[in-house]
Amino acid sequence: MTLYKTSWPTYQIGRRIVKVKSLTMPNLLAGEAVYPEFIQDAATAENISRAALELLDDPARRDGIKIKLARIVASLGEGGACSRAAQAVWRLLE
Repeated sequence: MTLYKTSWPTYQIGRRIVKVKSLTMPNLLAGEAVYPEFIQDAATAENISRAALELLDDPARRDGIKIKLARIVASLGEGGACSRAAQAVWRLLE
């Protein structure tokens, strides 16, 4: 699970600028909710503890998350992403 909480003005500006369905990288890459997200007012102790307990009590759900994460990792390709990204930027500058 992930949580994001920031100052009210920063949150208001961010939600007008950032247009994504998820803030969590695994959720973005999977195109679905792999992890629950608790953003701003939803990031309460009650919500977070409830989600954590539900996850701890559900081995099948944890296994499902592991499978989804393995698919995400496989979709990223081989290692060396930093080097490939740097080379791509360098080619753009040439």
